[in-house]
Amino acid sequence: MNNDVRRLTDGAMMCAIVGAVLLINRQLGGLFQDMFLFLFPIPMVFYSAKYGMKDSWVVFAAMCLLGFFLGGIPTLFYVASESLIGMVYGGGIYAHRDSHKIVLFTMIMGALVNVISTVIFASVFGYDLAAETKEMSEMMNTVFAQTGATIPPTVDLNQFIRTIIVVSAILTGVLQGLVTHLLSRLLLKRLRFPIDPPTPLADYYPPKWTGYLGFVGFMAYYYSLLRPLENQLHQSILQGLGMCGFIYLLAFGYIGVVVYFAIRRNGKTGMGVLIGILLIFIMPVALVIFGFLYITTDMHRKLREGAANA
Repeated sequence: MNNDVRRLTDGAMMCAIVGAVLLINRQLGGLFQDMFLFLFPIPMVFYSAKYGMKDSWVVFAAMCLLGFFLGGIPTLFYVASESLIGMVYGGGIYAHRDSHKIVLFTMIMGALVNVISTVIFASVFGYDLAAETKEMSEMMNTVFAQTGATIPPTVDLNQFIRTIIVVSAILTGVLQGLVTHLLSRLLLKRLRFPIDPPTPLADYYPPKWTGYLGFVGFMAYYYSLLRPLENQLHQSILQGLGMCGFIYLLAFGYIGVVVYFAIRRNGKTGMGVLIGILLIFIMPVALVIFGFLYITTDMHRKLREGAANA
């Protein structure tokens, strides 16, 4: 009986937290769901990590009702999707699933939620993609006119901007999922939940095929700029995938630089962080190539072996 009472009490407390956040969000004109969306899964992370997914559906339904009554359809969507992310994340912790799969799901779901709200149901959530595209196009034309730069004749600026909006929505969702993961780990660790220790940056190594896939996307992106496809949808998809591949290799190029300097300087990462940031702005293509080599060659293993023999 005491366990049932505790379960009800914890569920009511999580719903109260969500209700308070939604009331504040309503008073601030939707600031929380626009700027702090990564905080919404946290209550469900705690509850499902403690009691599992099976006992979390009632609390999930109660949170969805709160979202609908205190914010309408858009808020209901955010509360339902983010609470589902939190429930699956916490349920994975409860069931002792592989932490890497939990993090991957969190980032994929975060990206999916952002794309749905920004692109697919834009009008429902108060976004005017046509007006935003027009505004960004005018701004870029002004910048090009002031700097004397010219847009290549093969580039459709409006289509290119729409692709950037979609890719930025995906990346923002991935980052929100990553921040949710880090905050959840911090919370669960403070509450003494049994969680796996974090994988050090130098020990994390992605599958080699992802490096080749990213490089193919990177090359396809430049091909689409030089020889645009006649089909606008195919052109947008190709450029979007190419941008994602470019950013993926750029990220691991940065990680490779940080790991290299950390190993060579006995764990001191300051120099690697600084040089990596400079390369992102000064020589991004070189960093992309370095990221490709870091993923697809034995560079990572040799660095680790060198550190172990040092």
